[in-house]
Amino acid sequence: MANPSSIFLMLGASFCFACAAILTKSLGTNVFGDGVHPLQIAHARFLFSFILLVFFWYIFKPKVKFSNVKLHLLRSIFGWVGVSILFTSILYIPVSDATALTFLNPIFAMIFAALIFKEKVGLIRWGAALFSFSGGLLLLRPSLDLSVDPVALLCLFGALIMGLEIICIKILSGKDSVFTILILNNFLAMCIGTLVVPLFFVLPGFLELSVLLTIGIFMLTGQFCFIKSLKGAETSFLMPFFYTTLIFVISLDLIIFNSLPDKISYIGAFIIIFGSIIVAFREWRAK
Repeated sequence: MANPSSIFLMLGASFCFACAAILTKSLGTNVFGDGVHPLQIAHARFLFSFILLVFFWYIFKPKVKFSNVKLHLLRSIFGWVGVSILFTSILYIPVSDATALTFLNPIFAMIFAALIFKEKVGLIRWGAALFSFSGGLLLLRPSLDLSVDPVALLCLFGALIMGLEIICIKILSGKDSVFTILILNNFLAMCIGTLVVPLFFVLPGFLELSVLLTIGIFMLTGQFCFIKSLKGAETSFLMPFFYTTLIFVISLDLIIFNSLPDKISYIGAFIIIFGSIIVAFREWRAK
């Protein structure tokens, strides 16, 4: 039986990630100043999260003992690439589309689990996965000449990368503490981002710097809630609750930008979420 606190933790993670997405859109579209490049936002997200974790470590002295540094590094590469793609996509396509496309990452995680761990995937789950992919293809907004939105296609690739990250997180969450996973991930991803951020860096104003810090806080809190949630229940059971991120995103986008998704966004998101819930339900039943 799943721990009820895991559900609330996953809902908390959803809200934090939604807030970070809307703040990223605001920061990249000149709401708080001249605008900040999405890769600089991604770098700041990991930088400030790491600084906050160092302060936490200094005060409380939690043990940091990791089992597999190579797996942590691999997870951090996937995490940095996924976040960078998501933050970039948010600035060029509807934030609801970018969010919905990332919901395909559990589908990719299921596929990778089948390929890597030889997990059995039944016909219904494969059918539901294909159904979800059709929703993703709809959000690519193909035209009659078969061209698609390149940013949405990039976001679809980001979902694939995040699917690989989910596999890494699930393995690590069973071996290392939440704090160890968080501090290593944010440190390694910060180092990765430092290699490329000089190409796009501009000195942010005080307000922009404050928003960058806030994004880091929301993402760190979301990470903590997400990983802590996975320790208390099966991923397949929890993922449907994670889809409330889209509700939070649409609500915040309406409140702040007075913007609502169009019909294609709603239909595509519904298809993705419906198919993903079927996959999650079948995985839960199979446990």
